[in-house]
Amino acid sequence: MAKTLFISYSHDSEEHKAWVKKFADDLEELGDFQILLDQNLPKGFPLTRFMEKGLANADKVLIIGTPQYKQKSETGKGVAFEGSIISTELMQDIDSLKYYPILRSGTFETSFPIVLQKRGGDDLSNDIDYSKKMQIIAESITNEKPIPSALMTCSNTRAISQELIAEVYFSQDLMLETLWGKPSGKIIGVVIHVQVTNLSKEIRYFNQPTFKVSVPIDGEADAFVMFNSIAPIDFPVKLEYGQQYDVAYKLVPGNMEMFSSLLNKDSSATIKAIVKTTLNERIESNSYKIAEIVKNSKYVD
Repeated sequence: MAKTLFISYSHDSEEHKAWVKKFADDLEELGDFQILLDQNLPKGFPLTRFMEKGLANADKVLIIGTPQYKQKSETGKGVAFEGSIISTELMQDIDSLKYYPILRSGTFETSFPIVLQKRGGDDLSNDIDYSKKMQIIAESITNEKPIPSALMTCSNTRAISQELIAEVYFSQDLMLETLWGKPSGKIIGVVIHVQVTNLSKEIRYFNQPTFKVSVPIDGEADAFVMFNSIAPIDFPVKLEYGQQYDVAYKLVPGNMEMFSSLLNKDSSATIKAIVKTTLNERIESNSYKIAEIVKNSKYVD
């Protein structure tokens, strides 16, 4: 039975788009694959539906990594919608083999979001090795090896109350411009914070927060991941009992547009942060009114 492969990439240039098209066509020749690529869509087909349904139905998602892919996925442009879906699924199932990084340029650290940087993939940045690497990729997908059972995380959430695992607190404030080490008084952005405190009395490793809203964003999707943290954090974060970390995200125009559209659907819409440990324990934050976040955006200069 043919395996369905979704190709995720950024439109860096016409040359890069042509390379991705050749990659997809060559891969189709090497195995029993059905390739989902935006360049093959009929004119007029909605791209958001293609991304949402394609990612959901694919057996494997091949992510073509470039520095522009990482930048766009973290700044709310182009591939950010795909990146949000991918990161959310990986937060829900850290053992998933569905996502396959393919490096086209740069390094794994400079060309992929954090959730993909440490996953096994292949380097196609050198065209001299192209044919050999394509054979390896096709073989890896066709005859995929299972994860050894000893390396699998627990698939069920632990039977322990979330209050004993950790506390997750969601908040927001305004970002002030700083000149010569002192606030100038100029407001330059809206920031949301997620603070996580380990209360389990044991060491825990906490994954990147996922954000869940009370109103569907698009179709049935009601969760997303943010990448544009003010001070990047290498997840998962190791916390001993009583330790905490705080991650802050400066909201971009795309975030505000999404929040405004949610308020048009429901003026009382809320948002909360969800954090999982590497043991698949799930902790939810307090709910926060989206209207309060949108209201503060009017103060930004």
